[in-house]
Amino acid sequence: MSMTQQIRYAVIAMAMGLGLSLSVSTAFAQSAPAAAQSKPDLSKFAGRWQMNAAKTKMGRMGPTGANIVRSPTFTWTFTPEGPGLRMDVYTEYPQPAPTRTMTLIPDGKLRGCDTKNKTACLTGGGDPKDQTYVYHYLDSHLVARVFYIKGEVYEYSHYTVSRDGKTFTAVSWGPDTPEYHNIQVFDKQP
Repeated sequence: MSMTQQIRYAVIAMAMGLGLSLSVSTAFAQSAPAAAQSKPDLSKFAGRWQMNAAKTKMGRMGPTGANIVRSPTFTWTFTPEGPGLRMDVYTEYPQPAPTRTMTLIPDGKLRGCDTKNKTACLTGGGDPKDQTYVYHYLDSHLVARVFYIKGEVYEYSHYTVSRDGKTFTAVSWGPDTPEYHNIQVFDKQP
């Protein structure tokens, strides 16, 4: 089984465990691996997404952990750039510059964080030289990310866009505590 297929099944299992709905076509479609595709369709992700605080549940660190509290204006933007998207994260929106930026190219290749600007990829900071990540394309509404610190898996995530294009959801969890997760729900902005 290819890495893309393994990730597809892991994401489906996690989504079902969380009670999220995935269409049958998403769950069981037999598509070519991302590496074989010339350029995945990421157009559904493009745009500005603001967090919906009422629907977001931050619990990745467990019931007694120091879970992140997000601003009601917490925003992600995805801008087409090269073979993928530039992902800008704003802890408050608007602000003059993004808090952090990552490249979303779902080709299964490991990428490092932006060390020129000394910006960590993680919300909690850390040394960007120690942080790497890889994205996998599952379909036009679903990508998966694996995040590493010093070469060890730190976090799994999947990003989904609803079929109507109005809601973006990012679910993340750690390899040691998959029962604890962040479910961040965002609404599409004009």
